[in-house]
Amino acid sequence: MSTKPVFESAADAGRRWLEALHPATPVRFGDIAVMPLRTVAPVDPPWLLLSEALASASVEASETGDQGTVPAIHIANRGAQDVLLLDGEELVGAKQNRILNTTVLVRAHSTLEVPVSCVEQGRWSWGTRRFSPSAHSLYASLRLKKAASVHKSLRATRTHQSDQIGIWTDLKEKAAALSVNSSAMAGAFTGYRTDLDDYTRALAPMPDQVGALVYNRGAWWGMDVLPGPRLFSEAWPRLLSGYVLDALGSAAERRPDEPSLEPLRALLATAVETFPAVGPGEDCRFSSSQIVGAALVVDGIVAHAMAFPMP
Repeated sequence: MSTKPVFESAADAGRRWLEALHPATPVRFGDIAVMPLRTVAPVDPPWLLLSEALASASVEASETGDQGTVPAIHIANRGAQDVLLLDGEELVGAKQNRILNTTVLVRAHSTLEVPVSCVEQGRWSWGTRRFSPSAHSLYASLRLKKAASVHKSLRATRTHQSDQIGIWTDLKEKAAALSVNSSAMAGAFTGYRTDLDDYTRALAPMPDQVGALVYNRGAWWGMDVLPGPRLFSEAWPRLLSGYVLDALGSAAERRPDEPSLEPLRALLATAVETFPAVGPGEDCRFSSSQIVGAALVVDGIVAHAMAFPMP
C-alpha cells in the first residue's frame, strides 16, 4: 500500500486526464441537476460494458459453483474484447441478486471471481442458472457507504468486501422511505419505473460527455466519469437510476448551491491509497473529511472514477 497524490501512483496520465475535464451547462429535471463533464482528449478503449457483453453472450456471469457463495460471483469472458464491470451495477437471477463491490476489468479470454454484495435478502435458491444484467445501479447514498466499507476492508485484509449487514439494513430503510413492500433492491426500482423513465429521457447524455457531477436539491451527491463518450452513454442510464432513486426518497430541504467543479477540485487535492485491483490495473481509494471514492486505472486509462460527499 502507498499513499501519494491522487492517481499518480497508477499513471501520471490519469491525473492529467482528470485535470482536463471541463463542464458544460447544467441540465435540470425534477430535484436533480447534472453538470456534464467533457474532455479535450477522450479515450475510446475497445472495451464492452458488462451489460453489452452479457447481451452478446460473449460473457457468462454465474455463481462460483453449485453451492455458490454470497460475496463472490464467477465471470467467464470468452470474447475477444475486455469487459468493464462498474461499481454498484446490479445483476439479477442465480441464487440471489447482487451488486458489484468495485469496478473491474475482465480481460478477453479469461475468467475471474468478482466480489459482490447481496441486494435481495431472504432468497438463496436458484432462479436462473446465469445472471442477467439489470437496468439499475445501487443508489448513490449506499454506494458511498459501500465505498467506505470496501476501503476499510482493503486496508485491513486486502480484500474488496463490503458491510453486508449494513447494506441489508440500508435497503430496508430505503424500501420503507419509498413505501415499497420488497426486501430486494429491484422492488424499489419497479415501483418507480415511470419516474425513472422520465428522468432518463430528460437527463440523457450529451454526444461528447464523459462524466457527470450530480446534484440533488442543490447539494452535490456524486460523480461518475468514464474514459470516453461511448462508454459513458452506455453506462449513464444505469448510473443515473441510482441517483434518481435517492432523489425520490429524499426529504432533504432544497439548498441554494449551484453546480460547480468544486467536488472535482476536492478530489484532485485528496491523497490516495493504491491497492491491487480485482483483475488488471490498480484500485485507487481516496477519502477525507469531505470526500470518499475510488478509481480503477488500467493501462494508463482511468476506467471509472467515482466520488461522493462525506455525510
